[in-house]
Amino acid sequence: MMTLQNEKADKDHEPYAPHSVIIIKGSQGFGFNVRGQIDEGGQLKSINGNLYPPLQHISNVISGGPADEAGVLMGDRILEVNGINVEGESHAKVIELIKSNPNKLRMVLMSVPPKENERLDGESVSYCSEDEFELNKVDITIPSMSQKDEGGKTVVYYNVYLDGKFLCSHRYKAFYDLQVDLKNKFFQFEFPKFPGKWPFQLSQSQLEKRHKELEQWLIHVCTVSQLFTHFYLQDFLGLINNNRNDEKADQASICSKNEPDNADVKVFLPDKSSVCVNIPTESYVKELNEAICQKVNIPLDSAIYFSIFKSHDSDQFEVPLALNEKPLELHVQNYNECGSLKFTFKKFVFSNRIENVMCEDNACLNILYQQAVKELADKKFDTTGKEIELKRTQHISTQKEFLDVVHTCPGYNTVAFPHCACDSRRDGHVILIISSEKISIQACSQSGEKQDQIKNFAWPSVSDYGCDGEIFHFTISKSNSERKISLTTPYADYMLQCFDRVTESHA
Repeated sequence: MMTLQNEKADKDHEPYAPHSVIIIKGSQGFGFNVRGQIDEGGQLKSINGNLYPPLQHISNVISGGPADEAGVLMGDRILEVNGINVEGESHAKVIELIKSNPNKLRMVLMSVPPKENERLDGESVSYCSEDEFELNKVDITIPSMSQKDEGGKTVVYYNVYLDGKFLCSHRYKAFYDLQVDLKNKFFQFEFPKFPGKWPFQLSQSQLEKRHKELEQWLIHVCTVSQLFTHFYLQDFLGLINNNRNDEKADQASICSKNEPDNADVKVFLPDKSSVCVNIPTESYVKELNEAICQKVNIPLDSAIYFSIFKSHDSDQFEVPLALNEKPLELHVQNYNECGSLKFTFKKFVFSNRIENVMCEDNACLNILYQQAVKELADKKFDTTGKEIELKRTQHISTQKEFLDVVHTCPGYNTVAFPHCACDSRRDGHVILIISSEKISIQACSQSGEKQDQIKNFAWPSVSDYGCDGEIFHFTISKSNSERKISLTTPYADYMLQCFDRVTESHA
């Protein structure tokens, strides 16, 4: 065994001789990770022609970091730390010595040939405490589940995406096997909680709970560089092309690297309960809307009176999906943006007359009642003078009687949009309000504070309307004159859909 006293070798002439390095700590640390045996002592091994006890080694060097600039290489064996010989020392002791000087580190290292490095790594169990792992920013998500019929049995696949692009689909067993393999390889790393097995068929709520727990586990694991770049995880994610025929070959039956044909979509109802439907991944909003109608027993000929509305945690204003939008694609794209994207199934009508016809079907009546109760709680319409009657009919009478009272409240079946710019108003904004009876433009400040001015237009006076990107416009005809009003808003398509719905109900 060699004894070193600040020995330094010229690496250009003796690339595998012991040499010392000095590393000045940067903003993100010293820029390297250490791996090696847990306990001290151990059997002597030949390294570069000399016998050494087990040595801790450099497992990762951050490109451009302090260690990289000092010439530290992956695989370098550590002989001294801050003047103290660490041959045969435990991993914890070496880490303690590295941290003993918070700003400056001196080590004596010994590089080894690549083949020697592979041999030495293969003889030891990889270990590194979580504190020494390099954190890695990875946008990994499991935004959806898919169900498949295999041998007469319905099985669930979890669809994994990286940076918004599909990677693979796996059953629970594949995730379970992965976490067992990683635990055996990095056996002292403190892995996050893994969702346990369940001997019985899971309910929908239990499936959703497992879905979220699997996603959180995968996110945690993938944010650790040493785990994310390891073969086990890279292979699981489908980032390695291989034709292995080993003990993991049976995973072919529990995973897929082809984007699923179908996926589950969770949609909320107005009372905040939810339903889950399985639809083709390329479905448009019409297909999802009809699937929800079938799920809640609404006749398909009534589907035209409902729509799927979207909202974010960061923006509670609900907007109907555009007819050309694909719900599953939209869900994946927005999965990590602006909070969680939520779909809600709601009626999309402005006419009390149409609602009365819809009420002849009990399933339609139930959705209308749920939505009216929620809008009452959210103070979406004026209940002045109706409070006692509304309270009585909501809790004692039938759903239809409650809706009959709601129909008499001003502001019901009305949409008031967030304030926006208008071409006819220079010093402020406006609020567009749409109902079956009229179109109103309420003046407001640029921050949305309402002002006294309000203009009302009857629907027969509207001669034209449309939208171009984020500009919605409509033309008002009076006598021999026409006036075009243009609004600049991200809700231009919603305004267009509202105008379509009202004009169709007047036809």
